[in-house]
Amino acid sequence: MRRFIICLFFILAFNISDAQNKNRHFTPERFQAELEQYITRKAGLSPKEASEFFPLYSEMLRKQRSIHDELKKLKRIKPTTDAECKKNLMKRDKCEIEIKQLQKTYHEKFMQILPAGKVYDIVKAEERFHRQIFKRAADKMRHKKK
Repeated sequence: MRRFIICLFFILAFNISDAQNKNRHFTPERFQAELEQYITRKAGLSPKEASEFFPLYSEMLRKQRSIHDELKKLKRIKPTTDAECKKNLMKRDKCEIEIKQLQKTYHEKFMQILPAGKVYDIVKAEERFHRQIFKRAADKMRHKKK
């Protein structure tokens, strides 16, 4: 999940800098559409399967985003005492566990509408998509430094 957050951060940073160079603006809608197209293609979802899957998937992402927002707030806090550090760490751990529990719950929901093999392919496709976006952003940053 941390990798997802880091990837998402770099995607946003990449798209913002890319937009400044090409007058193209990052939009969450376009990012989501590209992700959905990629998942649909890589997991081999039929139009019917995609229409059943993506509303549930979007619901999961909204809930994850809410937890990630809380996690971001906790990471910005600079505890000054050991007690505050402990409290912050416990809250961060709780958020990480909530994210994993949420994923597990939604994977089970996905498997109620899709075969487990397709759900597995979806999870792998999502991971690959984020890795590719992260790599593209890193490559562009590297080229700008030269």
